[in-house]
Amino acid sequence: MKTNKWVSAALATTLAVSGLVGCASKEETKTGDGGKSAAESAKPAEPTTIKALAILSSGEPPVLENNQALKEIEKRANVKLQVEFVPGDVYTDKVNIAIAAGSQYDMILMTDGKDDKFVKLVKQGAFHDISALVKESKDLQRIPQYTWDNTTVDGKVFGVPRPRAIHGGGNANFFIRKDWLDKYGLAVPKTIDEFTNALKVFKEKDPAGGGKTIPLVAGPFTSSWYGSLNPIGFGFGLPYTYKVDGDKASAYFQQPEYKAYLDWIKMAYTGGLIDKDAPVLKSGQVQDKFLSGVAGAWVNNVGLLNENKLATIRKADSKAEVVGIPSLTGPEGKTGVQMIEGYFGIWVIPSNVSKEKAKKIVEFLSWSASDEATVLGKAGVEGVHYTSFNKELNVAERTDEQKKLYDKEKPNLLILQNDYTKYYYVDSQKPEIQQAQKDVLDAFDKIGVANPFLMYLSETNGKNPDNTKKITDATVNYVMGKGEWSAVQAEIDAWGQGIGATILKEYMDQYNANKK
Repeated sequence: MKTNKWVSAALATTLAVSGLVGCASKEETKTGDGGKSAAESAKPAEPTTIKALAILSSGEPPVLENNQALKEIEKRANVKLQVEFVPGDVYTDKVNIAIAAGSQYDMILMTDGKDDKFVKLVKQGAFHDISALVKESKDLQRIPQYTWDNTTVDGKVFGVPRPRAIHGGGNANFFIRKDWLDKYGLAVPKTIDEFTNALKVFKEKDPAGGGKTIPLVAGPFTSSWYGSLNPIGFGFGLPYTYKVDGDKASAYFQQPEYKAYLDWIKMAYTGGLIDKDAPVLKSGQVQDKFLSGVAGAWVNNVGLLNENKLATIRKADSKAEVVGIPSLTGPEGKTGVQMIEGYFGIWVIPSNVSKEKAKKIVEFLSWSASDEATVLGKAGVEGVHYTSFNKELNVAERTDEQKKLYDKEKPNLLILQNDYTKYYYVDSQKPEIQQAQKDVLDAFDKIGVANPFLMYLSETNGKNPDNTKKITDATVNYVMGKGEWSAVQAEIDAWGQGIGATILKEYMDQYNANKK
C-alpha cells in the first residue's frame, strides 16, 4: 500500500524538531513517531478496522468463525474486516436504514448504482469525494473510463464501482440446445430466420417428449423492450434504449423497426414457439424451465455454459449440450449486443468516516482489485483451499476436503472488490468450457450497441418510473394477439407528445453540455 501523505508530513516535522534537541542520543535522533526509537517506528501500522455492508445475491454467506481466507486477507491488506452480508431481497431496505443511521458502516455497496437516490445523497454530502484517492491507485485505474463515466457525479468520484464486463452481462445472447439441433440436422442459427426455423422444428418434433417441449423460454413481459429477447430487437436494428440522430433524441419504441420486432414476438408467442406463461413468469422461473431440460433456447449470459448448469440440465436429459449464439442477424443485416453499465454496485464511504480512514479504505479496495487479491479470491490460500493454481486458466486443483472448505469460507465473496476483465463472466473450471465462453464474449467486441444517455439521469423519468406503462400494456396485448397495432402506436404518440418529450429534452441537454 502507498505511504499516507499525512504520515510523511508528520515524519518530516518530527525530524526537524529532533534536530533542535541537543541532548538527544544518536538513536533517538532517528525517531519517526514522537520520540519512538527507529526499531519501534519500523513496526507495521496497526490494522485498520473496516466494517462493510455487502449484498448476498444467492446462497449462504461465508462462515466467518476461524475463516482462514479472512485471516489471510486481513494479514495481507493490514485490516480487520467485518462484513455484513445481507440477502438481495431485503438489501435495499438495509442500505436505506444504514445511511439514515449514520455511523454504523465504514463502506457500503450501493447496488442500485448511479440512480436518482445516489445522486441526491451525493449532493447532500453523504459520501466522501474520493476523486484524488482513486487516481493514485494503478489497480483501480484499470477500470475502464466508460465505467467511471457511468458512476461519476458532476465529474467527481464518490464511490468505487465494482467493475463488470461492458458486454455479456444480463440478457446478452441466445443459448440453444446443440443436441437438439444435431438430432434434426440443423446448424447453429446465425440469422433470425434460421433461429425461427429451429424453434418451429423443436415445436413440431417435440424433442423433450410427451408434448413437454418449450421451443423458447422467455419472460417476464414487464417492459416494452422485452429484455429477455434482446438479440431479436438488435437484429431488427433497434437502438439500446435511446438514439441520438443529429440534434434529436428518440426512444427505441419510437423507431420504425419497433413494429417488426413486436410482430416477430407476436408470431412466436401466438404460434406456440414462446412459452405460453412468458408474460407472467418471474426470471427465476424462466431459468428453472430451461434447466429442467424441456426448453430449446433462452437468453442469458455465458455463465449458462458452465459445468454446474450443464450438470443440472443433464439430470433431466443426460445427452444435453448447450451452445451460445453470440448474435442473430436480421433481414436488413443488423445485429448487436447491449453495452451495459460496466459495474454492479458502487462502494461508497459515508462522510462521517474520517478522511484518514477513507484513504485506508480506498487503499484496501485498491489491494482487493490487485492480481494478488484476485488469485486469493479465486483459489483461496495455498495448501488450505487448493494444491495448485493455473493463473492463465484461473483453475484451481483441489482435494475434496479443500473444495468443501473453499465453499464454506468463500474467499471469492470476501474479496469485496474485483479486478477488471472482459472475461468477467467466464466462470468454468474446465478449459474447453472456458474457451467456449470466451468465444462468445470475443464475438461481442465489434457489435456493441451503446445507450447514449447511460451516464445521465432525467429528473422527470426518475419521478415517474412508470411513464411507459401504458405502452407496455398495449404491447403485451398486441403480442398476445389481444390488441391492435393502432393501440400501441397511440400510446407511443401520446408519450412522445407528453412526458416523453420532457424526458428526452432533459437527456439531450446533458448530452449536449457534455459534448461541449
